[in-house]
Amino acid sequence: MAEATSAAEALQRSLDAEVANRSALEAVVTSACEGLGVLASGSSPQSQVEALYSRAGEKMRETLHAGVKKALAVVSSHYVDIDLPAVCEGYVLPDDEVEAQEELQRLEGTATAPGDAFGRLL
Repeated sequence: MAEATSAAEALQRSLDAEVANRSALEAVVTSACEGLGVLASGSSPQSQVEALYSRAGEKMRETLHAGVKKALAVVSSHYVDIDLPAVCEGYVLPDDEVEAQEELQRLEGTATAPGDAFGRLL
């Protein structure tokens, strides 16, 4: 009988620790949601984490968009007659796949140093 009692007590301690860990996790997730102004569709930690993940993606897109706009503003200030819509269309590459890849590598190599320098300014 003593072994059964001891095992039950150990099991209860383990359960109590898991409940405490879950409560702590829920408190952290709720605090993060409140701090970032994220409204989850449900109250479960899973829905809150999904909402946080979605908001993080939105913030990254917003930041990237702001960086691209700033970069285009700088480029357009240096090249008055630049056709920004054409620039936004992307690369103009040869039709041959090998030639296109080689040209893309050349362009990326040429842009690496200035791109790194510009990135430090942002």
